[in-house]
Amino acid sequence: MFTIKEYQGVDGRPLRYGQLAHPERPSTGRALLYVPGLGGSVKGALEFLSALLPEFSPIYGPDLRGFGMNTQPEPLQALDPIERDLEAFYRQVIEPAGHPELALCGLSLGGALSTLMAARNPERFGRLILLAPAYKAHPKSFSLGYTLRSTLAHLIQGRRARTTLPYGLRELTSNEAVLNDPQYMQEPPLVLSPGFLLSARSVCGKAYAHAARLTVPTMMVIPGQDAICDPRAMQQAFQRIPETTPKLCREYTDYYHDVLMEEGASLKIAQEFLGWSFSWDSSTMASSSR
Repeated sequence: MFTIKEYQGVDGRPLRYGQLAHPERPSTGRALLYVPGLGGSVKGALEFLSALLPEFSPIYGPDLRGFGMNTQPEPLQALDPIERDLEAFYRQVIEPAGHPELALCGLSLGGALSTLMAARNPERFGRLILLAPAYKAHPKSFSLGYTLRSTLAHLIQGRRARTTLPYGLRELTSNEAVLNDPQYMQEPPLVLSPGFLLSARSVCGKAYAHAARLTVPTMMVIPGQDAICDPRAMQQAFQRIPETTPKLCREYTDYYHDVLMEEGASLKIAQEFLGWSFSWDSSTMASSSR
């Protein structure tokens, strides 16, 4: 059962989030927090999250400020409000629920934010799954010319500056069913402020560095055909995770950036995560690699 609820963002503005619960087991003792990527929504991950319901219920999915169910007229100028919103969400919604265990999952930008959340507050989370975490932009999409133009616009125009993301649906997925779906084909390009992109670049760099501090058992999914975020940075970040931390890397050589859009991927990744995650316990944790 999927419901839409509200919480108060860091500025007091009501923000929407999705909550998914097993119809027969509304509480399994294990909850999960899902953080979407740039421009995404928890609604785009429902197939994947539903496949986790046998073990995790409820599942929370707060859409990021400015995107999904929380669009706003003016684009954000920095990523900081989103980071603080996520902390407010934890304090207002998750902490009072008192779940015995909480897992954390993030896609793309949400993966970078999840890395920071888990590294800074490891006591909050029992498991972590990172889907194509956005540690570094890929030069195929974010070329030097694009970066320079965006930075120059930010310096000259300030808050009035706007830039269109340098990629589209064909860079996100190779799934023909999605590429030919009118729902996706009609979506306009995402327009952001250059200041937000500069801020995101800085935060993602911090997330890459914080991978070396992860102590939460972590599974990372790396798409080999990603032309939006650099797969090599993901591989390097995985290697930075301490060997004492239980970890598993799954590289899918044919997948594009949005791994949950790829054909059959949602169920495959969910099964991989559940199979690995519950193959060990606190007394037998052993570090795993690809």
